[in-house]
Amino acid sequence: MKAAPLIFVADDNESLANFLARQLREWGYRTVTYLSKSLLMQRFPQEQPDLVLLDLQFGKDDGIGVMRDLLKIEPCLSIVLLTGHGSIETAVEAIRHGAYDFLTKPPDLQRLRLTLEHAIEKRLLSKRVEQLKKLTEQQDPSRRLWGDSPALKRLRELIESIAPTDVTALIQGESGTGKELVARAIHDQSRRSHGPFVPVNMAALPRELVESTLFGHEKGAFTGADQVRIGCCEGADGGTLFLDEIGEMDLDIQAKLLRFLQEREIQRVGSSRTRAVNVRIVAATNRDLQDQVKRGRFREDLFYRLQVVPLDVPTLRERRGDVPLLVTRFLERAVARHGKDVAGFTPEALVLLTNYDWPGNIRQLENLVERLVILSRTSEIGYDDLPEEIRTFAATTTPSAVGLSHLKVIPIEQVEKRAILEALKKSNGNVRDAAKLLGLGQATVYRKIKGYGVHSRDYLQEGLTIAELPVVG
Repeated sequence: MKAAPLIFVADDNESLANFLARQLREWGYRTVTYLSKSLLMQRFPQEQPDLVLLDLQFGKDDGIGVMRDLLKIEPCLSIVLLTGHGSIETAVEAIRHGAYDFLTKPPDLQRLRLTLEHAIEKRLLSKRVEQLKKLTEQQDPSRRLWGDSPALKRLRELIESIAPTDVTALIQGESGTGKELVARAIHDQSRRSHGPFVPVNMAALPRELVESTLFGHEKGAFTGADQVRIGCCEGADGGTLFLDEIGEMDLDIQAKLLRFLQEREIQRVGSSRTRAVNVRIVAATNRDLQDQVKRGRFREDLFYRLQVVPLDVPTLRERRGDVPLLVTRFLERAVARHGKDVAGFTPEALVLLTNYDWPGNIRQLENLVERLVILSRTSEIGYDDLPEEIRTFAATTTPSAVGLSHLKVIPIEQVEKRAILEALKKSNGNVRDAAKLLGLGQATVYRKIKGYGVHSRDYLQEGLTIAELPVVG
């Protein structure tokens, strides 16, 4: 049976502490009472609770100082402060320093009970997110930012510079470049690494659920809201909130997000009460947000709030030298996942993969490697196993040897000739159709046919043999 949540009651007023402990046990919680900071701090590292009910004036010690010490040990800990002399200023200060809530003595029992339920729910959500994160990291090594290209090195250096701070960052890059990997790297290298990393894909959320997803809702706030739900902003308390595809957000939600960024407070749908949360915001987009601002589709004030530090993620074609390493990593993972006996790629195939433009970037490369591994019937993946668009692309480009010094590079002439022969075969010798397959002009194909000595006995154009084609250039 799962153990009941554990609550530490830390108050130097022994009679009040015992009363609260008895009440909490009646509600089904386990409790331990502490009358001094020294006893609390001595015990805390050995048995960490789900929540601490902490006196603001804890004997001779300031409760906010005690709270800071506890949060240094366990950043995701939920703490509810109690005080006999409540004020708005004190409450705001307490919450800004990490308290989940602030209640006056003697606490209203109904409010106390609801506060504890919500705080522990948040704590459990944070722990589940952290467990999922660790499990994903163990199962998915491809999440690392692999590569030694200058563009990626510069990006890693920028990540290392900003990660220890709480500065808001905007990650910009094409689809498939690994923007979420960058966001996770920022989180993992920050002081918040023990807190939750909560990703939200704004493009995937139905419009009517965006506000509830971000800020949460109260029971009965709308049809179907049969219970209280905390939102992603609240769930990321103590950690990082990653807003992916931020350019897809509607203007009305942009206004509410801007207010959240300014105040660091959320208001659940259906509630009149605000709650302070301690989160770092990292956003990402594949759109040109400055252009969106000019078109009136994105708030200018929100854009500048998000783009405190911009990070540009390079495309795969800007870091071709990293392709062999990425191919190797993705191959290892696919082989392990699918139990295939594939040793690797031929040098010729690797050259073609390296020199391809990859419009879908790393995501496209990873998916292709997995598909090739699944479909492979040999121990080595070669030229003939690659998709046609990659084989024909080689005929239009000059190969780069960056990062390929350990490979036997195949001359581009051989690759071009083979691609042309393949296209002519598919088009039954029709040069016009072959040129379309290759993405080249007919004049270019004529010239290469002559240069490579392609014979008409193998490929015939309707009504015109290759030998009869005009000499170009």
